Amino acid sequence: MSKVFLKLESLQHTHSFKVRGAFSRVLDFVGAGDPRRLLTVSAGNHGCAIARAASILNLPCTVVVPANAPETKIEAIRKYGVALRIEGANYDEAETWTLHLGENTDEYAFVSPYNDRLVILGQGTLAFEIIEQLPEVTAIIIPIGGGGLAAGIGAAAKQLRPSVRVIGVQTEASAAIYHGLKLGHMVRVPDLPSVADGIAGNVDLHTMTFPLIQKYVDEVVLVSEDEIKSAMDHLARREKLVAEGAAAAAFAAVLFGKVDLNGSAAVVLTGGNVDFGGRGGRL
Repeated sequence: MSKVFLKLESLQHTHSFKVRGAFSRVLDFVGAGDPRRLLTVSAGNHGCAIARAASILNLPCTVVVPANAPETKIEAIRKYGVALRIEGANYDEAETWTLHLGENTDEYAFVSPYNDRLVILGQGTLAFEIIEQLPEVTAIIIPIGGGGLAAGIGAAAKQLRPSVRVIGVQTEASAAIYHGLKLGHMVRVPDLPSVADGIAGNVDLHTMTFPLIQKYVDEVVLVSEDEIKSAMDHLARREKLVAEGAAAAAFAAVLFGKVDLNGSAAVVLTGGNVDFGGRGGRL
C-alpha cells in the first residue's frame, strides 16, 4: 500500500515553486554586475517570481504575459511595480513576441521560464528537500510544462537517490513533452485551452530541458481536463488546500491511477494561484 505526501510549494513566496529558479538566476545576474533590464515571458507564476526578485533587488524588469493569463497572476505581477506587457492571445504568441524583443541583447537579459541552466538548478533544490524530509520516498510526481522543474528535480534526485522514480504529468490539452518523448524529439502540438494554464503551451524545440527529461525522468503520463478539475475539488474539500490546475494535474495522476506506486510518493503541488473568477475558478 503506497503512502502519498504533498509537497506544498503553493505556500511558497508568490505561492509557487517558481521563486526557486527565479532567485537562482537573478542572484547570479546581480553577482555578475549585469546592467541590462531583465526580460521574461510567463503564463503567470514565473513572471511573478522574477518580478519579486527584481523588486527586492531593485532591478529594472519587464514581464510579458498572454491575454489569457489568469487575472490573479497578472495582478500579483503588477503589485511588484515592474513593467508589465500583455502580448499575444496565448503563451506561444507571448513567447514569440518576447523572444523577438529579447534579440536586443544590449538592452535586455532574457530569462526563460524553463530553458535556462540556473533556473533549472534552482528548481532542482526541491529534490534535496523532498529526500531530506521524506527519506523513504520512492517516487516524485511533478507536473510538466516547459520542463524546468522536471529537469531540475530529475537530475538532482537521480544523483542523490538513483532508485527514486521521477514521474511527470501533462494535460491532454497541451502535451508537447509527452509527444516529443514518444517520437524521440521535440514537436509542436495544438495548444488547446486548459484549466492547467501553468503547464499549457508549446516549448522551444531546442530546449535544454528535453534531453534532461529523456535522461532523468522515468515516465510521463497524461491527465484529462475533467480529472484535473476533480483533483482541484478533492484537494479543496478533503485536504483544505487551494491548488491551481497545473499543481492539481500531478495529484490527478495519483487520484485516477495513472501511475503505479509502491512505498511513499511525494506529489509536488506546484502552485496555488487560482483565478476564482476565471477558467481556474473551481471553488
